[in-house]
Amino acid sequence: MRRDYLIDTATLAGCFEGNTTPAKEILETFGSATAIFELGQREAIRVFPPLERIAGKLFSRHTADQAARDIDWALDHHVDIIAFTDSEYPQRLSQCPDAPLLLYKKGSCDFSRPRFAAIVGTRASTQYGRRYCERIIEGLSALKVKPVIVSGMALGIDTHAHTFAMKYGLDTVAVMGTGFDTIYPAANNRLAEQIMDGHGALVSEFSPFTPSYPINFVRRNRIIAGLSDCTIVAESKVKGGGLITAAMALDYNRSVFAIPGRIDDTTFRGCNALIEDNVAAIVTGAESVIRAMGWDVTDPSLPLSFSDSTTEPDPVKRQILNFLVEHPESDINDIAHALASTPRAIALPLLELELSGAIILMSGNRYRVK
Repeated sequence: MRRDYLIDTATLAGCFEGNTTPAKEILETFGSATAIFELGQREAIRVFPPLERIAGKLFSRHTADQAARDIDWALDHHVDIIAFTDSEYPQRLSQCPDAPLLLYKKGSCDFSRPRFAAIVGTRASTQYGRRYCERIIEGLSALKVKPVIVSGMALGIDTHAHTFAMKYGLDTVAVMGTGFDTIYPAANNRLAEQIMDGHGALVSEFSPFTPSYPINFVRRNRIIAGLSDCTIVAESKVKGGGLITAAMALDYNRSVFAIPGRIDDTTFRGCNALIEDNVAAIVTGAESVIRAMGWDVTDPSLPLSFSDSTTEPDPVKRQILNFLVEHPESDINDIAHALASTPRAIALPLLELELSGAIILMSGNRYRVK
């Protein structure tokens, strides 16, 4: 019976919270969690002696009752449950040594689809980070075989990644750090409903009743990385969940990309460090990802790069360019003074011009037209 099989698997999973790697060896030995209980405690230990370390918990009535409670709640609330030994378990994730034994899923997503791309980043996202997160997703939407966008439904870049994916017609998967009884953050309840309502799926490895423990958001990052062919860090400080996801993606031998930022911008120090350390490939637009991943594009009219040659520069950029033509090697204070503006107000236009290749940042923080 499917229910009993899921309860047995959940019971085994409950013995390895935070480290599911040893459970894979157990499953390889017995074929399924159900086979362990059919043998009984003494015979199962004889077949696989290391099982003795967890036998007390594995064969306890309390562990089985908790597993039954979780599975029954999920079934009653129309949450799909995918076991590691099921044929529909995500193949990419199954290749990861620490993949979870159970996945709870609500919504629609075919994990056998050929392309999945994770986009992650800081909760304290900036206008610049949001803008180029959108530009990348818009460019990826031009692909004939469209990728599924994976993120963690946190505030900031994660929320924008899911939102922009839906805006441009891409499916999206939100990997939660809580169980399905608690959508976190509560501010994203509506986003969660939109994703489940025909735009993708919500996924969690946690018991439906698991609240928002900080460590679980670190654990769920491995699922974001494991589900995806590549991970794009859109914006990250020197420490953050995006960098953890990138490190996990590297461990899984997946591609990692990062959007660069100004060297004095704290919200991009993590991205810049990934690029400087040759951990991540620099992203100058969606074509960076498309080219590196060997993906195809069918609509060249969509903006695939950060520069957009089909439109005129905005007035501020035009003024900056005109000033630098007449006054080469000027610093940000000179430019701001000439435009009757402030360094803060022109920092983003300057960075965009630099990334587009229109201007060059020289030593001494001075700019000139390329």
